[in-house]
Amino acid sequence: MKKIYPSNDQKERFQKLEKDLHKILNDPIMPVPAYGVMAFSNRQILYQGCGGVRRVASAQQAALPFTPDTRFRTASISKVFSAIAVMRLVDQQKLDLDHDASEYLGFSLRNPNYPDTPITLRMLMSHTSSVLDGSVYSIPPEECIEEMFLPNGKYYADGEHFTNGLDGIQKRPGTYFHYSNLNYGLIGTMFERLSGVRFDQYLKENVLEPMGLGASFNVGDFSAEELHQLSPLYQKRKDDVWNSTLPWQAQIDDYNDVPQPKNQVLITNPDLGGKSVMTDLSHYHIGDNGTVFSPQGGLRISMNELAVLAELFLQNGQLNGRQFLSEESVNTMFTPCWRYDPQLQNGDSYNGLMTCYCPGLQVMDHFLKDRRISLTGHFGEAFGLLAGLFIDRKKGNGIFYVINGQGDEDSKHPGEYSGMYRWEELLCTALLDHLFPDL
Repeated sequence: MKKIYPSNDQKERFQKLEKDLHKILNDPIMPVPAYGVMAFSNRQILYQGCGGVRRVASAQQAALPFTPDTRFRTASISKVFSAIAVMRLVDQQKLDLDHDASEYLGFSLRNPNYPDTPITLRMLMSHTSSVLDGSVYSIPPEECIEEMFLPNGKYYADGEHFTNGLDGIQKRPGTYFHYSNLNYGLIGTMFERLSGVRFDQYLKENVLEPMGLGASFNVGDFSAEELHQLSPLYQKRKDDVWNSTLPWQAQIDDYNDVPQPKNQVLITNPDLGGKSVMTDLSHYHIGDNGTVFSPQGGLRISMNELAVLAELFLQNGQLNGRQFLSEESVNTMFTPCWRYDPQLQNGDSYNGLMTCYCPGLQVMDHFLKDRRISLTGHFGEAFGLLAGLFIDRKKGNGIFYVINGQGDEDSKHPGEYSGMYRWEELLCTALLDHLFPDL
């Protein structure tokens, strides 16, 4: 994506923006190790900036700066790439968004509380499938994903992975929204069953590399030089004790430039707490368990690589002059499947964070306290990372932000006017007020 040469007026705005970003970086109560931000205007990069460190100083090495080429585990923004993989197969007429997902999975996926309603791929992508994370959504490689959904399955747990209407609210598949990482574990399983290829390899070969990206869902793909650019994700806590005066503690991806085996994988359930477990893939059977490579959150990618994702959407599916994704499929990804209705209580809005969802993307219009700007994209949150990539396809505008750690417990810092955390409100306000004052 081309970069805009800034005018003098824009340069003055950049300077004011950078002052605000510096304040966020060095906040005495809720500091961050590093931030990265981008803004898009007229389908070009208007601004790109970073501050802080991708790796904190240690006895072994000096601190390393966060740059536009620094990769990080981007959490739920990963879902967007999984959704693109789905839409590429739709373009090839190998998947139908409104087909019964059971036929792609090889077992009957039915909510026992609504057994006559098929669960479709569109429902899985838009979190209206009635599937819940339950007490676990990523399971070991030797297990089969249907163990979570079939009665008497090892992880069935009295149907905890399905919604029910015991509270009097209609939660039939296709009508009720509940954000669930497990939806994308099911989607990852579909890819493997259709292709006979491991999920991480499938995404690398069919989405990431064709987009010109070196990103990966498997850190075993990265060389020592690439791992040198990878940022761990940090929090200021020791065990379960939080204190902003504690040293930064890496929560994940602290590999010290040592290449990792491709036949191992880190099983994580960050939204549910618990320990991440490194396990080998010797007993893994392709197509049995798409949760293994975290289709919902396991992508390691850089800011510069995420700019390519923004370009794909802003150019209606084109990259480098060729149609990578059909415009029809891009339109589908930006078409809402669900909107929150407070009278019907037809979903969990996460305190207003999620009120409109499309296949793989959400619509958000509450980035600012005093202005409504509607943008479509996705948030990411896990292990201390907070991130968001949101664009306006019609106007060609957009923003991206990431922090690679939190200096205080996030529950202590909810947003003042939105469902975002306070860090995110400050970043979005700085970007939108300084760079897009007229929107």
